[in-house]
Amino acid sequence: MPEFNLNRSACHSCGTCVSTCTIGHLEMNTNPEIAADTMCIECGHCEAICPEGAINISGPEIEPPMENVSSKISSEDMGNYMRNRRSIRNYKKRTIPHETIEEIMDVVRFAPSGGNQQPVEWIIIEDPQKVKELAGLVIKWMEKLVEENSPFAQILPVESLISVWKSGLDPILRGAPNLFIATAKSNEGSTPMDGTIALSYLDLLLPSFGLGSCWAGFLLMASDFEPIREFLGLKEGEAFLGALMAGYPECNFYRVPKRKKLSVRYI
Repeated sequence: MPEFNLNRSACHSCGTCVSTCTIGHLEMNTNPEIAADTMCIECGHCEAICPEGAINISGPEIEPPMENVSSKISSEDMGNYMRNRRSIRNYKKRTIPHETIEEIMDVVRFAPSGGNQQPVEWIIIEDPQKVKELAGLVIKWMEKLVEENSPFAQILPVESLISVWKSGLDPILRGAPNLFIATAKSNEGSTPMDGTIALSYLDLLLPSFGLGSCWAGFLLMASDFEPIREFLGLKEGEAFLGALMAGYPECNFYRVPKRKKLSVRYI
């Protein structure tokens, strides 16, 4: 449990921290205080929102809050950035520098999660040869589907994909130099959604670094295949939440492709 520390001489008793406390852990008396029989989820909102900086949340795994971080960006710039995001399936033969990966993941770790549990952990493959080996294991999974005459093999174009792979191309992970895999210790509660949110943060962030990505759907489908779990070092109970292939785009896009008109109901 984190420790709630209040500088009473700095506190103006505005109550902002209490009103924004996610689960009612704080209550207002003369100053904000911890409410009885409640538990802090370590979201840090109270510390971040205090205009006087009177609150300090401390704990062995808690970092100090970042200050003066601007979030100003025009709706037009943000809209254009998001519209220009593309799935990248052709990459330059250049890996992402380790320092760049660390900078990227330092942002991605701020992705929201249910109850602020922050369950998502990562496996990041930096060796293109290992990415290729993993793609080969997905092909082995597909060959097993064909061998067992699985109904799944009737839905997916597995025979075509196997044929393309044998021709020397990679239709699974597209020859990507890097792979980002979201995992968690369990697959319960909001964990699957937390993984999707974290991967979406990563997906939208990468273009700002001159990088591109594509969701590795075939790998996700095959993620329970034991040779794949062994390759990734996943232990019993650990969940594979999703993956993104990533790298420097080989091609540029010069315009935003068309999309269907929005279907929405206002109630």
